[in-house]
Amino acid sequence: MEVGKTATLTVADTPKVTETLIDLFKIDMETGKSTPQGTASLEGAEFTWSYYDGHYNADNLPAKATRTWTTKTVAEKDSDGTIHYVSRLADSYKVSGDSFYTQDGKNVLPLGTLTVTETKAPNGYLLDGAYMQAGGSSEQIKGTYLTQISEDGELAVLSGSNQYSVSDKVIRGGVKIQKRDLETKDTKAQGSATLQYTEFNIISLNDSPVLVEGKLYSKNETVKKIQTGIDGIASTSADLLPYGNYRLEESKAPEGYLTDGAKTIDFSITEDGKIVDLTDKSHSVYNQIKRGDIEGVKIGAGTHKRLAGVPFRITSKTTGESHIVVTDNNGQFSTASSWASHKVNTNAGKSSEDGVWFGTSEPDDSKGALLYDTYVIEELKCDSNAGFKLIPAFEVVVSRNKVTVDLGTLTDEYEKEITIHTTATDKKTGEKMIVAGKAIKIVDKVTLNGLETGRKYKLSGWQMLKEENAELLIDGKRVDSDYTFTADSEKMTVEITYSFDGSALGGQNLVTFEELYDMSNPKEPVKVAEHKDINDDGQTVLITERIIKIHTTATDKNGKKEIEAGKDVTIVDKVTLDGLEVGTKYKLSGWQMLKEENAELLIDGKKVSNEYEFTADNEKMAVEIAFTFDGSSLGGKNLVTFEELYDMTNPDEPKKVTEHKDITDDGQTVTIKEVPEIPDTPKDTDTPDTPSTVTKTSDSPKTGDNTNIYAYLAMLGLSCVGLGGMLYFKRRRKKS
Repeated sequence: MEVGKTATLTVADTPKVTETLIDLFKIDMETGKSTPQGTASLEGAEFTWSYYDGHYNADNLPAKATRTWTTKTVAEKDSDGTIHYVSRLADSYKVSGDSFYTQDGKNVLPLGTLTVTETKAPNGYLLDGAYMQAGGSSEQIKGTYLTQISEDGELAVLSGSNQYSVSDKVIRGGVKIQKRDLETKDTKAQGSATLQYTEFNIISLNDSPVLVEGKLYSKNETVKKIQTGIDGIASTSADLLPYGNYRLEESKAPEGYLTDGAKTIDFSITEDGKIVDLTDKSHSVYNQIKRGDIEGVKIGAGTHKRLAGVPFRITSKTTGESHIVVTDNNGQFSTASSWASHKVNTNAGKSSEDGVWFGTSEPDDSKGALLYDTYVIEELKCDSNAGFKLIPAFEVVVSRNKVTVDLGTLTDEYEKEITIHTTATDKKTGEKMIVAGKAIKIVDKVTLNGLETGRKYKLSGWQMLKEENAELLIDGKRVDSDYTFTADSEKMTVEITYSFDGSALGGQNLVTFEELYDMSNPKEPVKVAEHKDINDDGQTVLITERIIKIHTTATDKNGKKEIEAGKDVTIVDKVTLDGLEVGTKYKLSGWQMLKEENAELLIDGKKVSNEYEFTADNEKMAVEIAFTFDGSSLGGKNLVTFEELYDMTNPDEPKKVTEHKDITDDGQTVTIKEVPEIPDTPKDTDTPDTPSTVTKTSDSPKTGDNTNIYAYLAMLGLSCVGLGGMLYFKRRRKKS
């Protein structure tokens, strides 16, 4: 330092920093290991670091950090060969950001606050749900981790741990596969086969292990077995398989199918919660159904004659599909393509040269004609087996591929003919004619000859309209009946009854038809006899029209045909009905008619009418119906009662069944008489007055005159009696 001069002293302070930085180790959340699952990776996860020049907490962090850095995880191998995926504040890990703080050539952190957040998950993992965890600690730090660099005497110290594991959850998905028939390409099985219960193995193709349902699987190991449902689809849950590559391989074919056509399918899980859909036609797994054939020989009993041209119906018990195969000149038949190509006259069923093919696919001579299934073989009637008792239907199972089932020699025995004789009548009367009605009962007495004792039979019959030669339908349903019995003799007489509404069948001839079935196998009855002759009088019953007759008598209450005009005139109509149907509800409606005008009687503008409802308890009944009305102005009028009878079986639609409307019928006619005029009362005098003359006069009857003299005499007599009575009462009053 020199006198008179200023010396400059430079002082440099060394800030307190920490060389202890945080190391982040990436691990799989499920396994807790640094080994990724499947084709996922723990390398490349990114973290954002923010440094703040000051001490803060999560609630008061400044909006802008002093410095920020983005780093990524990098694979590092330990001395023992173990690979870890590490990220730290160093250039070899840095992706972007500011320059690091350095001191003495080392990366350091000054006093302040540091935060770190995972901002990008590695390939195959989810960012959602990730957490940091210090070694030995159970605390899971989700989201942003905050720590401070604080003074500790002469040192700067990082709070908390300097090593954390960061756990991410692996992406998981699932798969579903569709099983299809190779021939039809359909998801529905053929015959009695099924696409259900097909088993598939899901095989890992990943170099890294995968955790499935709590167990780790290595490459080429089966991680899961799945099975198809009734729809032919097999599916896993949407979170079964970790991110990676897999293979589906059929391990068990469904019932009735071969493994032929089945293929392996590779797929990848790349999206979380998504099921890889392999159900379309291009990805489905196809199988060939098993197919086989049948063959046999047909002969007659006794002579062992081979029967040519005999048809056999082959019917699938599962689908009902049915085709016919025919015996050749040697009585032999076969469905194999080596016998008759499936492609020649396919399913024509006319000769032994016609091919047979079951299913909807195109015929293929390299395969059997019959699908995997159980079939019913039924011999059909023809000229060749006429007079023979056909063998009962039987079942055969086709279950082996390209195998021909030999049915052996099928022998027909000579049959005994069953004859039917019938007589149809009215069940109640035994007659061949029945009056139309709602409760018709026809009984058919059937004599059967040639039955096999101990065998169960069913007699089925129905009614036919003779003129139309068509089945009788009532309300759209056939009128039929049946009777099941066990034969206790070769010849038996049985009865079968038909009950129906025959109201509308008047004039129709009904013929009963019958069929007899052998019920040895109740599921498959065999018709053994019939009687269906539309011209057979014994089977015929005539339904006659129901005619209801009406006889009526109209009088007053006392049975008189003349009624004096008045305000309360009552006419009683006594009606006798013949031909009613017992049990049927009827309504008798009547009204009054003016005879001379042949018009309805109207009082105050209203029709004079009445009605009576009843239920017939006999075919012939007598009922009464009364008509009460104001007849004051009807003197000299002749009233005739009209009636209509209605069937009230359907109250909403009454049906008129008969009427009686004859304006000239005396029995229905009542005469309303004029009321006679009454003379005036005599005056009150001491001497009786001379009786006044009747105001109504008439000329004396003359010879040939049509005037009723008796009527005039009656009126004169009544007038005299009236005058005499008044004089008598007047004298007595005077004496008193």
